[in-house]
Amino acid sequence: MIGIIWAHTPNFEGTKSYNSLDDITLYFFFMNFFKFGVICFFLISGFLLAGKIQQEPAISYFKRRVSGTLFAYLFAFALIVLLFIFKTNILKQPSSYGIKDYIVMMFLDSALWFLPNYWLSLLVIVSLKKWLNKTILGMLLLFITAVYTYQFVYGTHPQPHTDALFGFVFYLWLGYFIGKNKIHLRFQQINPYLLLGVTVALFLLSGWESAMLYRQGNPEPMNILRISNQLYSLAAFAAMVSLFRKPFNMHFFKPRQETFGIYLYHMFALVVLTFVLKLLTRMGIFPYSDHTITFIGWFILKFIFVYVLTTLIVKVLIRYNIGFLSNKRS
Repeated sequence: MIGIIWAHTPNFEGTKSYNSLDDITLYFFFMNFFKFGVICFFLISGFLLAGKIQQEPAISYFKRRVSGTLFAYLFAFALIVLLFIFKTNILKQPSSYGIKDYIVMMFLDSALWFLPNYWLSLLVIVSLKKWLNKTILGMLLLFITAVYTYQFVYGTHPQPHTDALFGFVFYLWLGYFIGKNKIHLRFQQINPYLLLGVTVALFLLSGWESAMLYRQGNPEPMNILRISNQLYSLAAFAAMVSLFRKPFNMHFFKPRQETFGIYLYHMFALVVLTFVLKLLTRMGIFPYSDHTITFIGWFILKFIFVYVLTTLIVKVLIRYNIGFLSNKRS
């Protein structure tokens, strides 16, 4: 979830982009740090799936998983649409979207894309329940991911990862396969420093590939489906399994209770951040910079603001049983 919020924290003002930075390569390395988040989410979900899917009929499991998140998703989605209507119709803020177009955009191209894609991936997995232990199924799903990788990253018309409807099913299956066959125990037998070294090396490769794709004119140089990022995500998963064998008390943060809510409501914190940034600008404080080091400093502050504020919002919603979050788990 940290990786998802990291990716959605606003980087630039208005029409500016990373093209204006004085060190674009450093920017790519910095932003790639948490790019393992989406793939690791599918791996972890599949890993947890291994201990549950065999205990009940596949379709029942799927219905239970969807029903446990659907109402919270729809509630948050409706609030976002109402906020858009308030901004455009009441506050008269200009927008290039009509209401119908905005709803479609939020469903297909915003952060809210993530959960429907997970449902779709989960449906594929439960439909193939009888074959989940077959490596041939994994090879088939890997081939599908490879096709998406080529077309969306290295093909003649690169596309954002949000269009890859079945691009992450392989990682949901792989997480299941790892959990079912206790492969994670083998990760724990590997020297953790070796795993960390491999992870760091692949992180550097991921940043380097983004820089190379940018220089080649690729419009999606940080696409999650880059080969280097897929390998980095796998290494990060193995390293986390090896290093963090027991849950630890995070005191203020309660990941098991709050993660799903943070995913749904971080866009509201982003709206507040936008207001704060405009206020700072009017005060003569400019929270954007073309100097990459200064940019990074401001970005970290904005990220912390969004994450903490979202957590506070979710704590209130859970405390007062609002938005169907009270009994949810990540």
